[in-house]
Amino acid sequence: MRYMAAIVLLINLNAGAVTLEEAVGIALESRGDVQSALMSYESAVWKSRNADLWFLPNVNGQLAFSRNYDVQEMTIPGMGSIPMGTEYSSIAGVSVTVPLFIPQGPAGSRLASRAEELSLQQSRAAEMDAVVQVVRAFYSILLAQEMMDVSVEALEIAEAGYELAVLRYDAGTISRFELLQSRVAWENRIPGLISAENALENAFAGFAVALGQDNNSDFQIEGCLDDEPDFKMPETLEEARETMSRTNPDLQAAEYIKLIGDAGVDMARASFLPQLVFKTDLNYLAARNDADFEIDDYDRNLVVSVALQIPLFNGFSDISGYNAARAERVASEATSRSISQVTDLSLVSAWNNLQAAREGVTATCSTVEQALEGASIATISFEAGMITRLEMDQSFLALTTARTNHASALYNLRTAEAELMRAAGLMEGYFK
Repeated sequence: MRYMAAIVLLINLNAGAVTLEEAVGIALESRGDVQSALMSYESAVWKSRNADLWFLPNVNGQLAFSRNYDVQEMTIPGMGSIPMGTEYSSIAGVSVTVPLFIPQGPAGSRLASRAEELSLQQSRAAEMDAVVQVVRAFYSILLAQEMMDVSVEALEIAEAGYELAVLRYDAGTISRFELLQSRVAWENRIPGLISAENALENAFAGFAVALGQDNNSDFQIEGCLDDEPDFKMPETLEEARETMSRTNPDLQAAEYIKLIGDAGVDMARASFLPQLVFKTDLNYLAARNDADFEIDDYDRNLVVSVALQIPLFNGFSDISGYNAARAERVASEATSRSISQVTDLSLVSAWNNLQAAREGVTATCSTVEQALEGASIATISFEAGMITRLEMDQSFLALTTARTNHASALYNLRTAEAELMRAAGLMEGYFK
């Protein structure tokens, strides 16, 4: 069902409009880093399962035929030579080894289990990071489209102003200088439009990469910078920090990094302990002077043994391994502590950015309203000959700046929301 949903989303992608939720779904199915993290987790799962079954017996079968080209002979005076062996031999059998006491078994199982949990949290973190990148790329397109609309509108207004200035110049109501000002104001808008077009193309290319698609993918975006997320955001920093402590994959990964360091020391310590193994061999042996073996030629040989293996001297490899594990445990504790500090800092930074972005949206919204009113008054005043062309251009420049600042503030708000959700470990809200 998951892959079928991905196919449907890819069809929608090629067909046209893509929503943010659909874009996130496509990215989680297509991005290489996400797939790599998931496959690493699957590999860790199988390694953990294998380590948990350390107590199972080891069963091996063997079937062998051999030929001895140099059969030793014993010469007895008066009796001739007597062969001391046979030219052909065969062996078939089964050996079973059962671990009775293997210290490395439980230690390895514990280490593999913690490595599995670490891989799970790392895969969750990779998915969340991918979602943040998709959110940024998605709203970058919306921002670029808004900048494009602002540039086109500004150019059209400047062109209309220049046409009006030409009429007034022909009527003798304005000077040549004012006419040139109108033309310069119009042509100064053209580089802004070119830059906006280039930014929009780059935004689409970046969005395709964020989705794990080719840069030449043809699609449209369905959404608006004003669209608020339909999931619940933390209302206070304390609530966000409490949520982070429960759901943030980086914090949980940091905890398992520390536990892996402890498990590594236990694993190294187990190399000093003895091992107790039960082993049985059931073999059927046959020997002939030719290769024509039959069932009656085989004789049973059953051997049962219990072996106690005590490590006495391994070339100091066990001691060096133990000391290395202890050093790695200290390193893992330091890494875990560093990750926890960085994660808490990212939460505080995301919370402050969100508050600043909200205030910026509120401030720029009122500024746009005032700039719209000022531009309307300036247009009427210029047509009535009450103000100069320069004054009208300044009013429209203020409007363009206000709309640009408001669009940027909305983009900052949307991305700040995503950053806070990532820091709190609640990115599931973007792919319900």
